[in-house]
Amino acid sequence: MKARFAGRVALVTGASSGIGLATARQLAREGAKVVNLDVRPPAEEERDAEILTVLGDVREHTDCQRAVAVAVAEGGRLDLLFCNAGVFEGGTVESQTLEAWDQQVDVMLKGTFLSCKAAVPALRASGGGSIVLSGSNCSHIGCSGRFAYTAVKAAMPVLAKQLSNDYYHSAGIRANCVSPGYVETEMTTEIWRNQSGSGADELPPENVVSRWQRAESIASVVTFLMSDEAADVTGVTVPVSRTALLRVAGMRLGG
Repeated sequence: MKARFAGRVALVTGASSGIGLATARQLAREGAKVVNLDVRPPAEEERDAEILTVLGDVREHTDCQRAVAVAVAEGGRLDLLFCNAGVFEGGTVESQTLEAWDQQVDVMLKGTFLSCKAAVPALRASGGGSIVLSGSNCSHIGCSGRFAYTAVKAAMPVLAKQLSNDYYHSAGIRANCVSPGYVETEMTTEIWRNQSGSGADELPPENVVSRWQRAESIASVVTFLMSDEAADVTGVTVPVSRTALLRVAGMRLGG
């Protein structure tokens, strides 16, 4: 059986850990050449010989351009982009610091803009391709104490529609958004511990409402949206949160 992404080249931002790493690995397993753009390399135990890491910051246009150039040099083209790089610092409108607001807007909103700005010409030159943006269940329901994060993630479904309007008919570029729920990654376990007051080894109880999702389950949806199986899917947002759009964050944290 031919691998779904044989002969294709993908750029994943923030793929040194978490959902980005899981997606990069699945793309590589299914035949794609994969480039990771991240500010830090993967931990030694997470390194994958099939994934080429370019150290750089999505907030810097030159770094995004350099990662695209590496992808094109490696595979002769660029077909796929997953804008996944993200950061988190909690706070309400009263407690959120301006520095934390700026950082989250810069990394996730500006970073998405610059990643797409650098990638679209290469995608067009390849005859089209697929972009997936990383949203969040919080963008649909709101989540306590995540003022900046929720604001930024709320932009992603609309940006997927905008990219589709601008480039689907003119360049054959599809764009969609995936909205994960509570996925067990280094970042989210730290959020859980900070918000719940739990100890380092205490994780959410395993029940239908609050159990962790696996990064691989999000990666499977991202790769579906990138694949030919989703050739007629563009401008949509897919919630992948087990409980769809139910407001479970407060229940999970006891709020």
